[in-house]
Amino acid sequence: MDLGFFSPPYAEEYVAGRRTLQEVIEWDLQVARWADEYGLAELYFAEHHTIGHEPSPAPDLMIAAAARETTRLRLGAAAHLLPYHNPMALATRLMYLDHMTGGRYIAGFAPGSFPTDGGLFGVGAGNAKMMDEALDIIEALWTRTDPFRIEGEFWTTELPAYSTQWNGPHLKPFQSPHPEIVMTGVQPTSPTFVDAGRRGYSPMSQQVGLATLLKQWETYTTAATEAGHNPDRSNWRIMRDVFVADTDEEARRLFLEGPAGQTWDKLVLPTFRTVRDRGGKPYALGELLLDPGMSIDELTLEWMVDNFFLIGSPETVIDKITRFNEQVGGVGALLSFVFDYSREPETYRRHLELLGRVVGPEVAQLGPRAARSTVAA
Repeated sequence: MDLGFFSPPYAEEYVAGRRTLQEVIEWDLQVARWADEYGLAELYFAEHHTIGHEPSPAPDLMIAAAARETTRLRLGAAAHLLPYHNPMALATRLMYLDHMTGGRYIAGFAPGSFPTDGGLFGVGAGNAKMMDEALDIIEALWTRTDPFRIEGEFWTTELPAYSTQWNGPHLKPFQSPHPEIVMTGVQPTSPTFVDAGRRGYSPMSQQVGLATLLKQWETYTTAATEAGHNPDRSNWRIMRDVFVADTDEEARRLFLEGPAGQTWDKLVLPTFRTVRDRGGKPYALGELLLDPGMSIDELTLEWMVDNFFLIGSPETVIDKITRFNEQVGGVGALLSFVFDYSREPETYRRHLELLGRVVGPEVAQLGPRAARSTVAA
C-alpha cells in the first residue's frame, strides 16, 4: 500500500486576506519536498477556477513546479476538468508534462462539479458528454500514430500524416502507452466509476464510509469486467485523512484543534451536511460517511476524529490502516488531504516524517494481497 496526499488546496487564510496566493502555492511545494524526502508516494492537485478557499486553477503548473523540487514523488491531477479545456491543447501539454516529470505524472480527469466554474466557461448540464468526447480525443492523440479525423459534437480534430518537412507530428507520452489515468467518484454507484471501469482507468474514492466504498468497488468492477478489463485493487486509491504524532493524545489534539480540524469543521462538514434533493427525497452528502443506523445530526468532527479518520501514534495508525485495508478488501493507496499548517510547520513536517519513515514501511506490505490472505485465514 502506498501513502500519498491530495491538495485542493484549502486556503482559508488566503480568503481571509492573511496570506497571499504565492504563499499558498509555496506551502504546497514545501509539502511536496517533505513528502519526497520522507519516501511518500503521490501528491495530487485539484482544479478550481472560482472557488476562493480552494484556489488552484492549473494543476499542470503545480505538477511542473513540484517536479523541479522532487525526485521520486509521483505527481497527479485530481483532476483536469475536461469541459473547460480544448482537449487537443490539453493532450499535447500533458504529454509534454509527462516528459518534464520523467514519467512521474498521473493523469486525472473529471467533468467539473462547481456551477460557478461551469458558468465561467459557459458550460452547463453537458459537462459529462463533453468529458466523454474529450477523453476519446485525448486517448487518440496519446496512442494513435496513423492520420485520423474526429468530428465530435463539441470539438473536431485532425492528426495529419507525418511530414518529413516538419518532422512531425512527433509528440507522444513518456510513459507507454500513456500515463496512468484516474477518475474520482463520490456516490455509491458513481457514473464516473462506471466510465473509469469501462475505459480501463483507475478508480479514486473520495472520503466516504465503508458501505459506500464497497459499493463503489462493486460498481467499478462490474463496469470493468463487462468491458473486458481486469479490475486491479492495486490501482484503487481511497481518500481518508491520516495524521500522525508521537502519541495518540498529541495526534488527536493537533488534528482536532489545528488547521485540519478547523478546515473540516468550518468548511468541509457544512458542505456534507447541506440537504439536497435526490429523486424527490431529501438527503445530505454526509450520509455517505456515516455508519449504519446513524443520522446526519451525529456527523460531528469529534466522531470523525475518533471513528472515521486514521489518527494517532505511529503504532496506532499502523493498526488502523491494517484494519481499514482488511475492511475494504485491499486498496493500493491511501490519500490524505493537505492542510495549511504553515503557521506551525514543524507540526506538519513531523507528521510527514513519521508517516513516511515509520508508518510507510510497515504498511508497504499491505494492500490487496494482505487483505486476501487475512480473509482466507
